[in-house]
Amino acid sequence: MPQPKKPADYSAGLKQFSKFLVVGVSNFVISFAVFYLLYNYWKLSSIFYGLLGQAGKDLENLILQLGATSLDATLANFFGYGAGTINSFIWNKFWTFQVKHQAGTQFGRFLALNLSCLILSSASLFLFTDYLRWSYLPVWFVTMAVVTIVNFMVSKYWVFVKN
Repeated sequence: MPQPKKPADYSAGLKQFSKFLVVGVSNFVISFAVFYLLYNYWKLSSIFYGLLGQAGKDLENLILQLGATSLDATLANFFGYGAGTINSFIWNKFWTFQVKHQAGTQFGRFLALNLSCLILSSASLFLFTDYLRWSYLPVWFVTMAVVTIVNFMVSKYWVFVKN
């Protein structure tokens, strides 16, 4: 029969979650800064379409036919999320979860988790901002809140689990 958790177990878990939130705040600042700057000052759709040549023109036409104005929010999110992900792995591995071994396995799991979160967040931004034309700020904040909760749970119980 499982033993009930001791108060020290809860305290350690709360401390770990607090550290995760501190890292999350730094990820938020980094991710949002990159997202905001790219979305507002460097429209990436035209660059992205141009790099793809004819395939880019075809993709742009498809996006326009679907009723979206661009991929600007989606692409800005991709780069912003990537910057936050690098910050997150380093700080969560060594500070939050204090796991000094299995870097390769953890990094692979971490990338799988964050790729899943990136797909989820980018799909949300595409649907609500690029397609439905909702305001990007509320969409971004709600999306990132959901993704943060999912990310902590999976990080704690799968990515940085101590063996």
